[in-house]
Amino acid sequence: MAATDFVIDYSAGSRTEVCNGCFDCAPWGEKKTATRITLKPGFDWRKSVGQRLPGCPSWCPAMHYGYLESGKIKVTYEDGTAVEVNTDAVYKIPSGHLIEVVGEEDAVMTCRE
Repeated sequence: MAATDFVIDYSAGSRTEVCNGCFDCAPWGEKKTATRITLKPGFDWRKSVGQRLPGCPSWCPAMHYGYLESGKIKVTYEDGTAVEVNTDAVYKIPSGHLIEVVGEEDAVMTCRE
């Protein structure tokens, strides 16, 4: 594996803008994708993302694992439990969740798929 396989060039990918956020996706290695998610205070997954998905799900159907570069998020699960994730934390968030930005700082998450 070449050292460049670990370099993620988001300018080589695509950007999807949503209300109070954006998703930058880039190729990573041969068959992988890296996503940098920037969420602003007031981000509402149901309004910004859920409405764009087939069936308009009320909870995010994806599993995410990655690193929170900046900001703080609250993850609420369908069963009502919630956890907070702080800057510099590595996370694994199973499907069936909603994410809320805590505070006034944008949350920047890097996910590898």
